[in-house]
Amino acid sequence: MTADWQQFLGERLRCDGLAAWAARFPDRTVASHCYTDWFSTKQIERILSRLVLAGESLTQHGIQPSGMSWVFEHARVCVALRQDGGCLALFVENRPDLPRPSIEGVLEDFARLQ
Repeated sequence: MTADWQQFLGERLRCDGLAAWAARFPDRTVASHCYTDWFSTKQIERILSRLVLAGESLTQHGIQPSGMSWVFEHARVCVALRQDGGCLALFVENRPDLPRPSIEGVLEDFARLQ
């Protein structure tokens, strides 16, 4: 993981309602962090690998996703996919009072990170 990635993760992943995050970098290394006991590190890293497979599967069928999201009863999973193989998944509390633009801004910034 480069210094730019470390700085991004340290600065940007302090969002209200963020339960956990997992990232895969272009070199295929993975980093993650859980802020609640809803998820374990092992669990979100397994979920991330499946999300990456879903994105790659879509690409094989001519669909180039830049992001994907799922809504569950208590959590939302929002994913940014990069052309270089990088991926960031945010596991966010499913609360109506959380500002979606701040979560979407983090994902957009991740997609543009050099």
